[in-house]
Formats: sequence, structure tokens, C-alpha cells
Amino acid sequence: MRVTRVLIDGFRGWGHLDVRPGSHVLVAGVPRAGRTDLITALARVLDPDAVRGAALSDLHQRPVIPDGADSAPAEAGDDVAEGVVAPAADVANTEDAAEEDASGDNSATPQAPSAVLQRVEAALVEVTLTDFDPDVQQLLDGVLEPLEDSGRASEDPDASVDAPLCARLAYRLSYDEEAETLESVVYFPARSNPALGQYSRVPAATRRMLPVVTLDAGQPLQLRAGAGLRRILDERDAKAGAAAFDALAQAVAEAVSALSASPAVAEAVNAVLAVGGTGERIGDAPLTAEQVGFRTEDGSVAALLRTLRAALHLDAGGMLGLAQHGSTVSAVLSMAEAMLLATVPGAVVLADDFGDQLDAPATEHLAALLRARSGQVWLSTRRPEAARAFEPTEVIRLVRHGGVRSHHQLTKIMDRKALVAMRQWHTQLLAALTAPTVAITEGPHDVAVLSMVDRRRPPSFLPLSAHGVRLVASGTGGEGGISQIPRVANLARQLGFRVLAVIDRDKDNTQTSDELAKVQAACDAVVRLPPGAIEQAITAGLPLQALADASATLTEYGIPDPMCGQLTEAAVTNLCKVIHKQGLHEQFLEALYAEPNAPHPPVLSITLALLELAAAPTYSGEGLIDVPAVSRPAGA
Repeated sequence: MRVTRVLIDGFRGWGHLDVRPGSHVLVAGVPRAGRTDLITALARVLDPDAVRGAALSDLHQRPVIPDGADSAPAEAGDDVAEGVVAPAADVANTEDAAEEDASGDNSATPQAPSAVLQRVEAALVEVTLTDFDPDVQQLLDGVLEPLEDSGRASEDPDASVDAPLCARLAYRLSYDEEAETLESVVYFPARSNPALGQYSRVPAATRRMLPVVTLDAGQPLQLRAGAGLRRILDERDAKAGAAAFDALAQAVAEAVSALSASPAVAEAVNAVLAVGGTGERIGDAPLTAEQVGFRTEDGSVAALLRTLRAALHLDAGGMLGLAQHGSTVSAVLSMAEAMLLATVPGAVVLADDFGDQLDAPATEHLAALLRARSGQVWLSTRRPEAARAFEPTEVIRLVRHGGVRSHHQLTKIMDRKALVAMRQWHTQLLAALTAPTVAITEGPHDVAVLSMVDRRRPPSFLPLSAHGVRLVASGTGGEGGISQIPRVANLARQLGFRVLAVIDRDKDNTQTSDELAKVQAACDAVVRLPPGAIEQAITAGLPLQALADASATLTEYGIPDPMCGQLTEAAVTNLCKVIHKQGLHEQFLEALYAEPNAPHPPVLSITLALLELAAAPTYSGEGLIDVPAVSRPAGA
């Protein structure tokens, strides 16, 4: 069985969502974009136990401006909101400017009218199912409908008799204000009329017979009632398990009796009872150690099993409690238990926050195992390793734009050139899975250089990651270049990323103009370096002596000193050529930063500040932002 459509209206943070997967689904994206809400919505329809978790907060709330309030919201007063780019030369002082704005008098700025949050009258989740086995199809007889190629149930009365069959199940949640109660119903839309309050309810027994499994990884290897290992044992041989527990209880009782009768214990108990005649006063007859025993809680087998904790002998450390082996071991065993319980042939498997406690290889391996064994798996995750187990077209990426959620999914790519860009999914974009913005450079050296300067900036400057930006290269090795940026950018746009680019400023000609136009068309904003490549951006604006000192350290890599101690622009040009040819960008930067109070390359600092500016969702300035050239300090 598999899900062909999930339609959500007014459930939690989703005002509206219409997802139509073709096969398996991995749900990922930026924080607060609705991963858990989507998995929970599916469970509310398909898992009868999930309905018990309904809350008033499940009803979506929208900001509504009351009647009579001013309808024109206040416009933002900053340059970015007005579509004006701050001069690049002033970007380095953006923090000071921000402080001045914060402390300035804004009394003249009109205020937006206050919006009131208003709940929807009802939340609705509708799920379309297909590919039933004969038993399930018979169970749903009477509510089956023809299925369209688009994944939705057909409303055409003349639909082909050869069309595959599907069934729709829906969950409706509403709030009765007078009774102050939540009311929920799971019904068959094909035989219901919600407008008239007429519902053909889906019996809980019917939903329990559907091949649906919800993975709920908890503390592993627990034998208490309801725990995963206990359920596995009961499913395999409940009688043998009960006999083993009885034998344990008997053995413990005998051991405890022997413990109570031991002279040392009996002497200690009698000493307590002798204090002030305690043993004679607390009972109907004098109390001695012979009448004192020990047992777990209420003495039942269940109480005994609740006290047991798994211990493992994994290495030379000997037998240690599960907690002492680290969180990864517990997480792997917990997921193994859950997967063993999920071995329902052809099942739809639901799992939220998959892989949070797992290491990278285990996350990918277990995700691949679930995908191979399930009829359809729905995993939500924060881990890019889980996505490696899925086809790129199986990933649904959720994002937030201006506080509004949306979903994005790659379509099957048939164009050969676009297939080349698809390689960047695993090598570049996957690492940015939960970032709202990617900044694409012409190659890996640009990423390395900008990342190092970003890491070395003072604490007063937030790193790119704080602005939701992930640097990626348009290719690896010799595959990059400005011509590759549009392909990667288009792929990223399909997945809902905000896309920036960092490019060199090459000599103007027809080819470079065409390439620039393509990059601008594919990106939300483009930051262009001053004339020259990344090597010139590293060295521009720095004292010649600092460059010469750093250049001298490159001899450690088996090459002559590029500047040979010469404090000239010609020597700097030769240095840039050597850095480019030998690929020593990071090594040269490391040497620059080796000196105390070493200055940051000013062009790169401005570039990072401009990326932060363009990464803001409210940015509406120029699409092409030129980084200004920075002169070398006078006398340097």
C-alpha cells in the first residue's frame, strides 16, 4: 500500500498543503517549516492511537486585521526594504549603523495595525491510498474510487474501468466553544457530506487492519510491559516469555529470602528493631528479622521487570549499562527494535526526526533498509545522511518564505546538461539540506577561502551560518566555473533554496555578458568580486610586507618564494599566479593569519557582509552587487 496524496487544510502551521508523492518520501527542510506536522497529520488519519494527541493548538491560526483598522501596513524604513542597496564600501560598518538605527527616533514611522490571531473553524487532513492487497481492498469495498495519474481520486463519472482504485480517508478536528471540547472524526469522504454534518466514520478496527506502522524509537532492550523488546517477545512466543519471567521471579524470591536470612543482614535488622523497643510497638506481636523480607515495589513480576536495565559487554571495559556505552549504541538498538516491529509486508511506515541520535553511517544504512523493506516510507529528518538513501526526486523539502510554509520537490530530469548538475545534489546541496540559503561560488577554492575568512572574523561579526547561508561550489576539481553556476542554481531553486552567487569580474566581452545574464536569471542575487579572481581578492588592500612575510612560508611546500622578498605590485601578481597554479589558497591565508592582530582581507570581508545582506528574505535591492576595489594602504 502507498499514499498518493496528502491534502492538509488548517492543521497546525499548515494553512494549505497538497503533496502527491510518486514513491517513497523523505521530508526535510528548514526549522519550523512543518516536518513534524506533516508526519503527525498522516498519523492522525492512519493510526487510531494518534488521535488521542489532539490539542487546541492543532487548529491553524491566521493573523487577521479587524474591520475598521487601517488596512495599509507600515512600510519598513530601512534601505533593504525600500529596494536600495547600501554602498558596498560602507558594509563593513553595518553593525554600527544598525545600532544607530535602533537608538534613533522612529516616531514619524507609521505603525502597522495590530493583527489578531484567528483559529480556523476546522482542521482537515485527507489521505489517498492505493496499491492494496486483496484483503485490504475487500475491507475498503464500497469506498473505492478510480485514481487519476496525478495521484488524486477521480471525480469523473466516466472514468475508465481499467483505472487503478484508491480510497480516501479524512481526519477532521474542530472545537466546540460552548462545550469547550475538541471534536474529531475520521471518515470516508466518498460517502460523507461534511457540509451537512454527515460522516461515514472509519472504524478503528478498520484502520488497525491497514498496513501502517509508526516508528516510535524509545529506550531499547526493555522487558517491561509495552516496551519494544517485550512486544517482540510476546509476538514470537508469549507463553515461553511468561514462563521465563515466572522463573526469574521465583529465583529472585529465593535469592532475596537467602539474603534476608543471612546473619549479617538479620543482625542489622534486629539492631534497628531493638531501638527503643520499636519491634515490640509497631506490630501485634514482637517483630524480629525473621518477619522482615525484601522485594521489588509491589512484589509483582511487572515491578521486577521495570527495574531491569540492559547491560552490554562490547569491549575490554566489561559488562556496562547501556547508558555507559553512549547515545549512539542506544539509538541504533532502539531503531533496530522499531524496525523489527515494522516488518509488515508492503506497509506504509511513518517516522519523525529519523536519525537524530544516530551516527552518519547508521543513519544512511537504516534509512536504506527501511526504504527497501517498506511499501512506502515517510521519514522526516534533519540529517543529510538519511537523504543519501533516497532518490533526489523522493525528497520533499519544506521551507518558510515570509513566515509562509511551502514544499518543493525535484521532478524527473530528462535534459542531459541538467543531469550533470544533478551530481551536485549529493556532493554540494545535500550538506545544505536544512539551510534556507545557498551561496554558489565558481569553485572549491572560493568556498575554502571565504569559509576561512568567515571563521576568523571577530566575535562581533556573526558568521554566514547565523544568517542561514551555506557556501557551496558549482563543481569539484575542474568541473566548476561561472558556466556551471546556473545549473546548480536552478537545481537549488527547485528545492526551495534562496540562491546567491559569488563570481569573479572577468573582462567584458559577449561571452562573459551572456554568462553573467544566465547567472543573474538563475539566482536571487549575485555578488561580483573586483576585477581579477579569488587570488586578487585575497591580497587586495593588504600591506606588501604582510604579503611578503606570508609568501615566504610557501617554501614549506617545495616551491620558491613567489615574492622573493620584493615589495612590488609585480611580485604580488606573481604571488597570485603561484597560489592559483599550486592551489595554496588556504595555506597562504593561514600564513597571513599567523601574525598577531593580522588584518582580514578587506575585499573578502566586504564580500561576506554583502552575502549576509542579500541573504535576508526582505532584500529587494540590486540583483548584481559589485564588491568595490580596495586600495593598498598608503606607504605599504
